[in-house]
Amino acid sequence: MKIAGLEKLAGRLSDPAHLLVWWKGGEFEVVAVKDGEWLDAFPLPGSVQEAAAEAQMILDTTTAARLEIGKMPSDFWEELEEFQYGAHLCVTLLGRAGSKYLEVFQAVRTGASRATMTLRSEELLQVTRWLREEGLFDHRSGDTLMKVLAEFAK
Repeated sequence: MKIAGLEKLAGRLSDPAHLLVWWKGGEFEVVAVKDGEWLDAFPLPGSVQEAAAEAQMILDTTTAARLEIGKMPSDFWEELEEFQYGAHLCVTLLGRAGSKYLEVFQAVRTGASRATMTLRSEELLQVTRWLREEGLFDHRSGDTLMKVLAEFAK
């Protein structure tokens, strides 16, 4: 899969960069960067920020700024696809396994479910367990969480 914004970024990079990207219905978000191992994407490395500025684009790291990539569940890393953009940019696209966590997290955080996928009961259990174990939301988010989970279960 080729994403136009990433092709534009690749044309401006002078140093190698490897990004983990979450494709979310016509938009993308940078979730992690690889430097031997996956690291939080916030803040982005200076060379990537400079290349984005030169390409007159803003790289979204909103979700990455709120999560620790090292604490993601093991199945988050399943179904990844890797693509090369030019000589300096490697992009790993997050698969369904990882996307389910970010989709539900973002929906609960914003209070606006835009369920773009239907989750099976075992997937809902995995996401719910992760949210509770990591303590990402307190009891005041309970109603929102239940509404969001219901949306993803349809």
